[in-house]
Amino acid sequence: MVHAEALSTLHPAAGATGAIVEFVGELRHAALCDEVRHYARRHLLDTVGVMIAGAGGDVASRAEAVLAAARPAGRIPVPGRARRADVIDAAFLGGTAAHGIELDDGFRQGSVHPGCVVVPAALALGYDRRADGRTLMEAIVAGYETVIAIGRACHPDLRQRGFHPTAAVGVFGSAAAAGKLRGLSADALANALGLAASSAAGLFAFVNGGGDIKRLHAGHAAREGLQAALLAEQGVEGPPDVIEARDGFMQAFAFGRADKAHAALASEASGQRGHSKSARAGHSPEPGSSARPITFPPSAPFGITDCYIKPYPCCRHIQPAVEALIGLLNDEAIPSDEVQRIDVATYRIAAEHAETGWDDFASAQLSFPYLMGVALKFRAVKFEHFSEQTRRDPAFAAIARKLSVTAPADVDRLYPQLRPARVTVTTARGNFTRQADEALGSRIVPLDGAGLTAKFFDLVGPVLGAARAKELGERLWSLDAISDVAPLVEAMAKPT
Repeated sequence: MVHAEALSTLHPAAGATGAIVEFVGELRHAALCDEVRHYARRHLLDTVGVMIAGAGGDVASRAEAVLAAARPAGRIPVPGRARRADVIDAAFLGGTAAHGIELDDGFRQGSVHPGCVVVPAALALGYDRRADGRTLMEAIVAGYETVIAIGRACHPDLRQRGFHPTAAVGVFGSAAAAGKLRGLSADALANALGLAASSAAGLFAFVNGGGDIKRLHAGHAAREGLQAALLAEQGVEGPPDVIEARDGFMQAFAFGRADKAHAALASEASGQRGHSKSARAGHSPEPGSSARPITFPPSAPFGITDCYIKPYPCCRHIQPAVEALIGLLNDEAIPSDEVQRIDVATYRIAAEHAETGWDDFASAQLSFPYLMGVALKFRAVKFEHFSEQTRRDPAFAAIARKLSVTAPADVDRLYPQLRPARVTVTTARGNFTRQADEALGSRIVPLDGAGLTAKFFDLVGPVLGAARAKELGERLWSLDAISDVAPLVEAMAKPT
């Protein structure tokens, strides 16, 4: 046994890289049940709609301007944009747009957004390869499940170490989807994951302001995972077993270095096999860590069927509190000016947004005080509520002074199984309390087909026109029957 192999066997995620390679390589459209196919179509439709609308966002437009100044246009259509790009830039611009307006899908148990990193890469390569709809669906499901499996295993440790899960984990989903579309061998796909791991990045510092970088994180992950797959296809090698290996992804991003494992290996090397066996049986990578194995279907349900779809353009962590507040105000007929105090008890990761300001559009979408102010003032959360004119209203500072956000243990422990928020409104008439355990758009509180279709048309219609939006939506719902997705991707581009 070589030194690196021994270290891998000690990690709770031992075999994780191989499990990803096996799952992606063996996944076939014909073996997917109707439920998984249905959810794959739902999330493709939703992500494409957000990409098209998000392409007009400030950060996405500036990103395209930077690329346009550096190199000529390519031949790959970019959803929502008129200018074409090469396959790598198309993934970057698409990912930036998809994460650019806080309306993309996500997976609660990993605090990750799979669609914004997987779909842009899959569409760009699907167009380039002229894949059929079933192959594109395979790639999307492979990418989603990879992001979900790794994100679930690392959460909440990765986030608590200051990383943005979508950015750090997303490269693997993009690489998996790209590798599936390119038909990479098992060895090449393992190399793609190894290469992608060194591009994993993204700090959660944007919660303190400077939220523009959050949009770029998804573009970076979509681009780097796709590029890793293309490099691996050319024979470039990456570190083996990169998820679980010493100095690999799990150690760097989630659980730290396993000193006990090093001691066990030293004992084994010196011939103390009994001691090593005992360490292997009982070892965990770091005292107090919550390391867990990485699992895929059929050992775990398909995660794509448990991803949420956002109805509101703001941080998902804050949406349950927003919905609880709006529900209280409406059901109890409480005028906004009668509210004396708002107390929110939620989980710790959500509560950390309580200090986020609202000076810019991106930060306002992540700000607990501002979003609760919007809910109190407008009884809704819409794009127009993030305009500079609205943000400058001094009423929001006054509302923020009435707000208290805490993370008591009895509520915090419910996350990530639930996304709880207990909201208490104090008025002269008394106190009114409501708890929301999840927000609209989850599997628990689903956004139905009519709601999803309406969201898609609201996002795509202003960019492509109502007729083209309707036609595109119908074609996306018929993905399985499409023999060549290139015309489908063409139809997503903005008219010149």
